[in-house]
Amino acid sequence: MISPLRIEFHNTPPLEPVESRIRQELAEFEKFYNRLASCRIDVEAPEHERRGSVCKVRMDLGLPAEDAKAWAELQGLNAGQGAEHMLVNAQRKDAAMAVHAAFNIARRRLKDLVTVPSKHS
Repeated sequence: MISPLRIEFHNTPPLEPVESRIRQELAEFEKFYNRLASCRIDVEAPEHERRGSVCKVRMDLGLPAEDAKAWAELQGLNAGQGAEHMLVNAQRKDAAMAVHAAFNIARRRLKDLVTVPSKHS
């Protein structure tokens, strides 16, 4: 990854187990897709602990230019319409599980990009 990982917590102080889970998931993710340009993760805890409240995770994955173009084509976007960043949202009762779900969503989305043969080959 070109830029360092950025993790931000909202409505909660930084949680070491969640940060550790993020780093672990990112290491596994980079085995699958090792061309990330940047990764920003926001973890938002509920303002008030209530029944049914959930933690939200927002991931912003920066893609390199050649992959961004292929991603735009897969999504039916014109180049330059936000294809350089893949946004992933997930929410679960537990923050660590929300992180896991977000990385799974990103893997599923990028699976098509990774399996599409490159036009440059």
